Amino acid sequence: MMSFKKAGRIAMVLLASVASGTGVSAAGDKTSEPLMTIEAAPSGPAGLTTANPPALRYGTLYADAKGQSHVQYCDLKNFIFKSYAPPAAPQYVGFPPGEVASIKYAILPVGYVGTWHTAPGPQWVITLSGRWSVEATDGSVLEQGPGEVEFNADTGSTPQGPEGHVGHLTRQVGDVPNVQLIVSLKPRKGKRSTDPCQPTAR
Repeated sequence: MMSFKKAGRIAMVLLASVASGTGVSAAGDKTSEPLMTIEAAPSGPAGLTTANPPALRYGTLYADAKGQSHVQYCDLKNFIFKSYAPPAAPQYVGFPPGEVASIKYAILPVGYVGTWHTAPGPQWVITLSGRWSVEATDGSVLEQGPGEVEFNADTGSTPQGPEGHVGHLTRQVGDVPNVQLIVSLKPRKGKRSTDPCQPTAR
């Protein structure tokens, strides 16, 4: 089982990369660093899949053109080996697309089962401790634990099936609360993307 400290380190790698936004550093300065590349991956689990060069796999929940939600895995690549805060030693840093709107914590108590809903907007969900799952309208389920990363991009989901389920159903899993760090992005203007590996889809 992954320790809280290790989960926190993975969360900080992602947070350092998402907090940069599109061409904006964590300090708010413009940067000319290239954005990360995002590719579809065959399966999970989420986490660091290669170390040198690194690739960070995450699960995503997205809505297709017909409004049905699905689970997919994607890889963030194209980390740059550089000092994040000179004169600190070089490390791998990534600049994914998207601009951060807010950062918050969420805690799902033991026994928590939500209702069917869509995400309020595009958001990264980083599991710090405990476990949780999301069920998509196609019946697929994504379950994650400490250090794993998920992206919610199912705001285009529409009522599906005889029950009219929309978006996803969230559940806490196991006998300890689930602690999450949620990084919400500003929705991209224009037509909604149905590409599961585009994290700025709204």
